[in-house]
Parts: sequence; C-alpha cells; structure tokens
Amino acid sequence: MARVVWRTVGCVLGTNLCTNNLGQYFSWCYTFLPDGVKFYTFGLAAMCWAIWNCRNQAIFEQKQLKIPFNVVFSACGFLTYWAGLMAGVDHEAMEHGAKMLRTNASTMMRICAAPARSARD
Repeated sequence: MARVVWRTVGCVLGTNLCTNNLGQYFSWCYTFLPDGVKFYTFGLAAMCWAIWNCRNQAIFEQKQLKIPFNVVFSACGFLTYWAGLMAGVDHEAMEHGAKMLRTNASTMMRICAAPARSARD
C-alpha cells in the first residue's frame, strides 16, 4: 500500500518516479520542490502518519483502503493542522502547499476514475 501512496504523491507532483528510501525522498524533494526545504520533513511526517493511520484502520477496524488518494488527503489534513501552529510566512507557505497537494490529488483522482456509465448501458 505504501508504495502505491508514494507513487500517487509522485503523480501529483508530476513525476513517475517513486521513492524507495529516505535518501531518495529528500532527493525527490530537492528536485521537485526546491523552494520548500524547511517543509520536507513535515511532508514526510504527514505522509508516514497518514499511511500509519490507514494501516491501523485496515488492521484494527477492517476498513480497507479504496483509493490511495485518501491517504494523500489525510496527509493534507495533517499539513493544514500543523500550518495552524506556525506563524507568518511559514503558515501561509505550508497552507498553500497542503492546498496545492489536495487540489492536484483531486484532479488526479478525477483523471484516474473510471468513466461513468450512461443510463443506456
């Protein structure tokens, strides 16, 4: 599941690359988000926490993950919450990043969705 989620984040950022380890994650960030160095660890923590929560729901509550985008949306929620704990420019930048990720994930989700069946089918 985690690999699918990281691939989804990569698609949201516009790459087909997928990270396999921590070093690759930070290389990925430097490549695709060069202006957000101070937020890389927040993004990693948000994604890991979202994956962990989703895993716990699957294991303990028998709630299966229907689409990996839900994990990305959960990570956006964490980022937005943490942005509220910041002040000034950092608050705005983190909130903007979470909003951008959420918007792009929504767009990707629509693109990846199966075409709706018409009433005649």
